[in-house]
Amino acid sequence: MKILIDAFGGDNSPQAQVQGGIDFINAQQGADIVFTGDEQKLKAELDKLTFDRNRVSIVHAPDVVTNEDSPTGAIRAKKESSLVKAFDVLKSDESVAAMVSSGSTGAVLTGAVLKVGRIPGVLRPALCPLLPTKTGGRVCIVDCGANMDCRPEYLRQFALMGVSYMRSVCGIQNPRVGLLSVGVEDHKGNELTKAVFAMLEELPINFAGNMEARDALTGEYDVIVTDGFAGNVLLKSVEGTAQMVMSMLKQAIMQSASAKFGTLFMKKAFSSLKSSMDYQQFGGAPFLGVEKVIVKAHGASNPKAITAALFQAESMAKSDLCGQIKAEVEKLATVEEGAAQ
Repeated sequence: MKILIDAFGGDNSPQAQVQGGIDFINAQQGADIVFTGDEQKLKAELDKLTFDRNRVSIVHAPDVVTNEDSPTGAIRAKKESSLVKAFDVLKSDESVAAMVSSGSTGAVLTGAVLKVGRIPGVLRPALCPLLPTKTGGRVCIVDCGANMDCRPEYLRQFALMGVSYMRSVCGIQNPRVGLLSVGVEDHKGNELTKAVFAMLEELPINFAGNMEARDALTGEYDVIVTDGFAGNVLLKSVEGTAQMVMSMLKQAIMQSASAKFGTLFMKKAFSSLKSSMDYQQFGGAPFLGVEKVIVKAHGASNPKAITAALFQAESMAKSDLCGQIKAEVEKLATVEEGAAQ
């Protein structure tokens, strides 16, 4: 198995991508790495590191897709970019099972659909990040920004894809699914969520009903179903709140001598708290619903985050997540056809 890395996507490229890729190689024997990007610059970074060179290859791509580029225009015009070359290899090479990029989110999502293609029957692919919960588990949000305007049937498929992800990759056999709304009562919400609620009740999933945003990290849910607009607002709100809490805590400690002294006894606890809120350890957000595994890492990913994203991608490929999503979508289509007759 090979995993692609778009080595020039992201704020810290190519150093973070190369270091993260090599750390991945040195930590396991299950997958090799293919870097796409400027060959001379990549070789200069690789020469600084020690690794099995038989497990690493480079696809030369001198151009770069930036955040200032139009996603569709860049995918069509920048054919020699590291991102487009990665999509081309992912589509054409059967030995390549997955891809990781920390480049422009819009370009990654656009390229995934145009270059790799949707799983047959999938109406809209969705971004699905993982967040930590207070019980020590994880919860996924599907969708968190790929689809701003949604029809009810999109969210029905989001639920199935999220369940498949948590079951196959995270090992949760019967994931609890919550529908993001403005209240837990069945009748709460807008026209979209009310229509989706009725659909999710009919699915063979562990649907726990409506949920409020304040309960997202309680550990009571494994999958949060929402449209991309509300999901992105939820995700950014959680990230911002975590950053604010850590900043205010640090500020309060620095203002008191006794508090500074007390931190000496709580250093381990603070370190654990900071680690649990660190997005770098979670890798990235998989783009569910396309033909091959694609993980969108954070634009500011450091080597640790790239390595985590690679392990995430490897796990998804080994568990045949794409095949499981395809089976669930086909099953739903069969049920609908039977009902129509």
